[in-house]
Amino acid sequence: MKKFLSMVMAAAMVVSLVPGAAFAASGDVKATAKVVGSKNYTQDEIENAKGANKKVSGPEVQLTFTTADYANNKDFTAKYTLSLDNADFYKSGSAIADKGDLSIGIKGDKTQYKNVSEGVKDTTFDVYDSKDEVKVTSLKYTDTDEVEVTISGKLQRGTVLAFDLTSVMDKTSKGKQAKVTVESDDITISNGSDLTYASVESKGIKASVKDTVDVAPDEVVELKELKIEPAVGDTLGAVLKDGSSIRLKLSSGFEFAKSDVKLTTNKGEAGPDQKWDDDELTFANIKGGITGAEYVKISGLKVEATSAKAGATATLKIYAEGNDTVSVEVAKVVDSAVVLSVDKDADVPVIYSGVNVKNVGITSSSDHEALEVTVKETFPGAWNNAKDFTFKLPQGVYIADVQSITADNMDVKNKTEWFETAYDKGDYETLTFKKRTWAETDPSKKDKAELKFTLVLVADPNFEGDVTLTLTGDALKEQKVTVAKFVKPFTVVAKQNDMQIDYRNTKVPTDVVIKEAEAGLWDKNVTFALSLDKINFDDDAKVTVNDKSGLKVKDVKTTKGVVTFKVDGKSDDKPAEVTVSGLTLFMDRNLPAGAYDLDVFSPVMLGAADGNRETVTDQKAPIADNGFLSQDILGKSTSKRVVADINDDFYSTTAKAGFVNIITAGREDTDSFTTKVVVPVGEKYIVSGENKVEIDVPAYINANGYTMLPLRAVAVALGINTNNVLWDQSTRTATVMYGSKIINMTYGQKVVYVNGAMIPATAAVEITNDRMFLGLRDLGNALGVTDITWDQATKTATLNGGK
Repeated sequence: MKKFLSMVMAAAMVVSLVPGAAFAASGDVKATAKVVGSKNYTQDEIENAKGANKKVSGPEVQLTFTTADYANNKDFTAKYTLSLDNADFYKSGSAIADKGDLSIGIKGDKTQYKNVSEGVKDTTFDVYDSKDEVKVTSLKYTDTDEVEVTISGKLQRGTVLAFDLTSVMDKTSKGKQAKVTVESDDITISNGSDLTYASVESKGIKASVKDTVDVAPDEVVELKELKIEPAVGDTLGAVLKDGSSIRLKLSSGFEFAKSDVKLTTNKGEAGPDQKWDDDELTFANIKGGITGAEYVKISGLKVEATSAKAGATATLKIYAEGNDTVSVEVAKVVDSAVVLSVDKDADVPVIYSGVNVKNVGITSSSDHEALEVTVKETFPGAWNNAKDFTFKLPQGVYIADVQSITADNMDVKNKTEWFETAYDKGDYETLTFKKRTWAETDPSKKDKAELKFTLVLVADPNFEGDVTLTLTGDALKEQKVTVAKFVKPFTVVAKQNDMQIDYRNTKVPTDVVIKEAEAGLWDKNVTFALSLDKINFDDDAKVTVNDKSGLKVKDVKTTKGVVTFKVDGKSDDKPAEVTVSGLTLFMDRNLPAGAYDLDVFSPVMLGAADGNRETVTDQKAPIADNGFLSQDILGKSTSKRVVADINDDFYSTTAKAGFVNIITAGREDTDSFTTKVVVPVGEKYIVSGENKVEIDVPAYINANGYTMLPLRAVAVALGINTNNVLWDQSTRTATVMYGSKIINMTYGQKVVYVNGAMIPATAAVEITNDRMFLGLRDLGNALGVTDITWDQATKTATLNGGK
């Protein structure tokens, strides 16, 4: 019966006066439909295949049972209707002239396919270990394009019911499709309408290469293997004939370099005639059973960038008789003769930060290895050994080891020592390879220099994100690749707490939450610690764990102002969330106003009880590798060999900057600025007392003639803690806190606010090179500095010059 009639019957059921429940199946049985093995044909292929005119064979429609609740039904029977569109199961005068068997498959614990004929009853399938039988009790063709199949038995959840779609297409011009709809009134079928199982497409080919290659101007390079296959059909016979030709043409600026080129198929090597003509190569009279082959592969092709400049792409056009032209990119012109790369198909390794290579404190099995790095020259002699070259890693990432080093055609005697020396030369921040420590290749020969290596990395506790390796050098173009990614084994959620000075039992109003990166990551007996800068915690902290994680903690205590707890049992199903609440503070009444940072760290992961790097550096060598800070690093030097020795500039365990913000100090200290500060215009330094302090952006005179001073640099030079100079990017506002004063200034405004009171300024606040600048007199007034002088001759500002 046609699909239209099915729709009419369905509509009739909707308007029927019979209660809807009368049509509902008992229980809840659902299945999802899909087509497996759909076919694409060319018009010639579907119409002229010997003995199979317009015949489609191979596809099947499958129903996967996602729900199988049969309630109390002991005997369950379901009828399935398959309707074809633009096709028939049989058709007089076609390749399938009469009604035939329908192949039906059921995949349960076992898989069985059986051919079922119209009129034959009770075809039994034994597919379940439980011996529950499933039977096809009826099969009936209601029309040439429709069949009804009745199945008795309970198909279990996950079972696949398959119907063969061998059929004959009606219309076979380009763009036509054969579709199937599968329906049932007894179960719910999703995605069962108008599923395409055969289509007629334009005749054509497709071409691909595994990857493009880099080529320098005027250089010859061999391309990756070129593969040509039919866009439709199973073999090249759908698009080519024996004796056909294939022509390759390069884009402007590139030419072929004559070479030993081979054309092969999965049937063997084909030996066509070859005709070379600068940017064209023609393979004529291709035989060797090409029509029965699934693909053609062309290897050994070489191209030269004759006039193409850096940035240009070599595109290869492929012409095959009777087919549309296709194009594929095969090469890119680079202005660098040395290329840095990693495997594009490889997953970037994820490594935990703040732990050593042994992963002490966590259960990760990571070996801390980054992606393999490859550096190679694009032609012999390109890598100039008269210049240094450098690999740079982000700050806070360290090389523990380097493995699998190869240096082909570079004449490096001891490759490991070469890398160790380079890390020493780079002061443990870069790998700096000095000139003439490797050999140049001979331009007259074919051998190219190629360096490969794999870095073993560790990272500071607060480092997270991609590890970008940067290659630089006077004779090289700067290039970057991502070699690894670091994530923290735990993250901390905490809020700033604005608090007034007190003496004891000052309660922190918010909690601190420590979140595990993944379930089961924290090892048993690993400890965690919370500490504040210059403020001690009292011993009232409470530690609780989310119920679903299964993590257990013990030994919650406060020692010397530091709150600690220990993991007593690992988490299982869910990552742990540990909440530290009820924190109270012991605050000295002489504490200045300002922000105080919260540190959260694991002494076990760091290998230092107090989390301080000095705890490790003060040890006598050799230092046992029992945590991140005592991790050996690559290098020949005996004085700097562990992480704690080399990261004093940026090592941090700060989890929340300004966790405690004291807004009212214990004593007024607005007159406490006594330090003499000298700020020369145009110089990248200021003088604080007797100390010369480097700054990144110098003071300057703006367009209106006002002397503009860098806010943070001058404030810190006067004695204000750098943590008390805050920046809000969203409002572009700077806040300076000292004593009982809070000073605010906003970019572009000609006012300064002191404790909320507006003070007019002579010059608008400016931002230069990401630094906030304030006029000389305005800055002095805001900070309460009255002793300000200006030397026009030397263009130098002096604050507190008389003190």
